[in-house]
Formats: sequence, C-alpha cells, structure tokens
Amino acid sequence: GCEAVRWGCPAKEHGGRAGASGSPSGPREPSMELSRLRKAATSNGTSSEDVLVGYDAEDEDRGSREQATLLPHGSDGCDASTQFRPRASRLEQVLYASFLLGGPLVFGLSFASRNAKVEAAALVVWVALWWITEIIPLGLTAFVPSIALPLMGLCKPSEVTACYLNPTIMLFVQSFLLAGCVHKYNLHKRVALNTMLVTGTKPGGILLGSIVITATLSMWMSNTSTSAMMVPLATSLYEALVEKRSGDEEAGAEDPGDDGSQRRSDAQKFGKGLMLSVAYSASIGGTATPIGTGPNLVLMQTWEDAFGESPSFLTFFGFGFSYAAVMLVLLYAFVYFFFCRGTAGTLPPTSPTQLRSMLRDLGPYSFPEKVVTASIFLVMAMWLTRKKPILGWGDAIGGNSHDYMPVMAAAILLSVVPERNPFGREGEGLTKRGPKILTMVQFRDVSWGVVFLLGGGFALSLGIQRSGLMENVSGALDYLKGHVGQFIFPLLITAAVTSATEFVSNVAMSSIILPVLANLGPTSANLGLIPATLACSCAFMLPSATPPNALAYGSGFLTMKDMVTSGLVMNVVGISLITFWSIFVAPIFFPEYSTAI
Repeated sequence: GCEAVRWGCPAKEHGGRAGASGSPSGPREPSMELSRLRKAATSNGTSSEDVLVGYDAEDEDRGSREQATLLPHGSDGCDASTQFRPRASRLEQVLYASFLLGGPLVFGLSFASRNAKVEAAALVVWVALWWITEIIPLGLTAFVPSIALPLMGLCKPSEVTACYLNPTIMLFVQSFLLAGCVHKYNLHKRVALNTMLVTGTKPGGILLGSIVITATLSMWMSNTSTSAMMVPLATSLYEALVEKRSGDEEAGAEDPGDDGSQRRSDAQKFGKGLMLSVAYSASIGGTATPIGTGPNLVLMQTWEDAFGESPSFLTFFGFGFSYAAVMLVLLYAFVYFFFCRGTAGTLPPTSPTQLRSMLRDLGPYSFPEKVVTASIFLVMAMWLTRKKPILGWGDAIGGNSHDYMPVMAAAILLSVVPERNPFGREGEGLTKRGPKILTMVQFRDVSWGVVFLLGGGFALSLGIQRSGLMENVSGALDYLKGHVGQFIFPLLITAAVTSATEFVSNVAMSSIILPVLANLGPTSANLGLIPATLACSCAFMLPSATPPNALAYGSGFLTMKDMVTSGLVMNVVGISLITFWSIFVAPIFFPEYSTAI
C-alpha cells in the first residue's frame, strides 16, 4: 500500500505522470490541474492556507482507494509537503528515530555540564533539528522552549508564555483576520482582474499584471493565500491565450509558414515564466511591509527587544518597498527575457472579454466589499501616521501605541457591521441578528501554526539571552566582522541565510539568526539584521522551500530543472541587491542604526 509521508518535498503523484517530476515528456497539461488548484485556493469550507496535496488513486494490489488529503500549510515560510511513496524502509525508520530522539538526548546530556550556556546551546540544537527536519509540525516544535526554559531556571512560566502572544503576534493575527474578510468577499479577485485589464492582455502585459498583483496582495496578505489565488487565475489566462490561438487556426487564420511545434514550445515557455513570476513575486512582495511576511515580524520584535523601539511602519515601508520595487523590476526583466521574449507572434493577445466575464461573475461591488476596502485604507493611514514625520498620533497620546491597535479596532468594527447595509432598503439596522462581516470562521482561517512558530522563536531568543550564550556568539560575529570588512560581512550573511532558507522555514530561520545578529549593536543593523531578514525571503530554488514555490511547481508547468536554474539566477540577483541595499540605502532610512561605508 501507499501512505502519505511528510518528507520536505512538494506533492507529487505516486508513480508519476508525464512531466510531474521533471521527466522529458514535458509538463502536465495545465487544464488537468486547474480544478485541483481552484479547489485548494477557493474552497469555501477550507482555509485559504490549505493546499491540496493528495489525490484519488487506485491501489491495484488491495483494491483500496486513497482519498485526497488536505493538510494545512503555514503563511510566509511555514510550508509542509507530502509525497505518496512506498511504506518506509528500515533506513528511513532509523533516520526518523535519530532525528526525533537526537535533539532531546543532546538536551538531556547537557545538564551534566551544569552550565546554562551549554544547556541553552543544546536547546537550540534540539529545536533547530526538529525545525529543519520537520519531524513534527513546526508550530508544535515551537512549544518546546515553553517547557524547557522554566525547567532550566532561565525564565518563569509567565515570562516565556508571554512570548507567544506579544504585540507583534497580535499584529499578525489581526492582520490575518482582515485578510480573511478580503478572501470571504473575493475582493482580492476583483482587484486582480481590474489590474489585468489595465496592464493588458498581451503575453508581456499578462506577465506584468501577474507580478504587480501578486506582489501588491502579498504586501498585506499571506504569501501562501496570495499565490493560491493567483496560480489558478494565471492558469486561466494562459489557457485563454492557447485557446484563442487554437480558435484562430480552426477558423483558417493560421499562418501557412507558421510552425506548430514552435507555437507549442513558446506556449510552454510562457507558461513556465508565468508560474515563476507568481511564485517569486509573492515572496518578494512580502518584504515591502512589516506584516508582509514572517521574518519581517520577527525583525520588528527583535529590533524592539534589542534597541528599545522598532522602526515606524512608514520608515520600514519606505525601505522595504523600494527594495521590493527594484527586485520586481529585475524579476520582470529576467522572466520576460528568458520566457516571454519572441512569443508575441505565436501567442496573440487574448480578448479582455474573458476578464470582464470573470468580473461579472463576481457580481456588483457589494456593501461588505466597500466596508472592508474602507477599513483597509483606514488601517493603512493609521499605520503610516502613528509616528512622525507624518502626524504622529501615537506620540500625541503618550507613546503607548502599537501597530496592532488600528487593525484590532478595524476587526472589532467588522464584527459589528452586518453583511447587508443596515440603513438600506433591506437593512434591519445595527442589531445582533443576521450575519456579520467578520465572524469566527475567519479565526479558524488564521495560520495558528505560524503564530506559535513566531512565539517559539521569541521564547528561544529570550532563553539564549538569559543564559549568556548570546554574548559568546556575538563576540565571534564581531571578530568575523572586524576581519572580513564591512562590505564582505553582509554579503556573507546574506549568502549564508539565502542558502539555509532553501531548506529551513523562513520564520524558523529568522527566529534563530536575527536575535544573534541584533547583539552586534544598534549601529550595525544594516550589516546583519536587515540583510538577514531580506535574505529569509529569497528561497527561489526548491519547490519545497516555500508554499508559493510548491503551488507553482504543482501547477504542472514547471520541472525541477526549471525551478533550480531560474531560482539560482534569482538567488544571485537577490544576494547582490540585498547587499547593496543594506550598505548604501539602509543608512538613508535607518541612520541611527547603520554603519555607513
């Protein structure tokens, strides 16, 4: 029989279809995968963070049917995959037992040293081993510090559990609730389709529109949910291009000198570029805002713990958006040059009629959509004006404010406003009766695994600081920085984190490395903290590296070779740009926390 085994690889079909695992026969037919992706992305009864990872398959030996399975995936970096494979061999069982028991064994033996630093280092090894191998779900591994740290005598239970619901995590949860309302009423689809009408329906326009939409949504929503919505939409637009060309041929409009094999090759090439643009722009877009991806949230909390106060939303947005904008331009240039150039002749523009038809299917701009849209703009305005130089309402009330407060206020407001206009013809006024815009369904859609993962990272950082281990590690990094130079040091940090995050969850990676780099001092944030944070969102090579990569790979357009070669190019581009941006641009936005060169 076959069983689903979580082993850090994207979902594939047992036995394989043509092109499913990079075979020479080419990618699977996109139309065969579309219904599966749409089910994963738009199912009303399932969280948008859920990704279809199973399938119906006949077991010829026993005549049993393996049912498709839905497994939850985390937001920017908490990804998990399954693969149908034969029953685990003895070697796999030994490896599993080694990874499962190795961490606790090392931690237990460390108590013989009677040294808090050794015990803290052993705890880091235990947690990191389980995070890297995903022996158990990442969110559950994050609870290990909550048990171990009080037993080690480093923290009180009340201190360590407070790490799991601090202001940064409150900001993440409330932002997820607001994004859930966007999904509930398909507001993100309306924005995407209208943007496509603006950017155009030629291959280059579709590519540009996909990048702009995905990156923009990813600034405010989960990378996973954004790509889960965009992959089916991009597939539909690709099919519209191919179907239009087929319709032209059936109508006798085919160019007699046109080569059918060239058309098919151009179509496949464009499909690859389209899926890569969605996956990569989802990861890049999240770097633009503090709430865009998990590592940014870890940075904000680490910055506050280490330096007393985190950067304002406006300051971080100015730095992050400028980096993301340049990175997206380079992404478009790369994808267009290698996957789209020369296809305009063989892939004529699709008609805007299909986009307008999809917009009509969404219905008119409803009252709940208007309320959610107004709430989003209001929250953004309050984020941007909380600290000076713009208004500074947070300073005006005594400085006791945080970015989670506006979005929490918006969530409370949306839980009161009914779906129907209370003052319209069919409205019943503001009463308790009737469905509200924000309900407990949105709470169930929150990626709680990522919430606990963030908390576990903060708790682990607290333990490292209390034990004194942080001083030893920081001393070693200071020595390295002094000997390799201020230009090479951020380059090494960026390259190392980029390579590691291909195999480790980006939230887990940032939770381990950022508190260590913060101890380099407040004037070295641009040499360690900032480049490491951006590098955590540069996992472009492997399908298992991020949920957007896995979704794009699962569309059937891409082979493993496509992912690795394209991802390698983007990794090099990202490492170079991050190093440059951290050294020369970060001092402009964070002058008090930067070392200028």
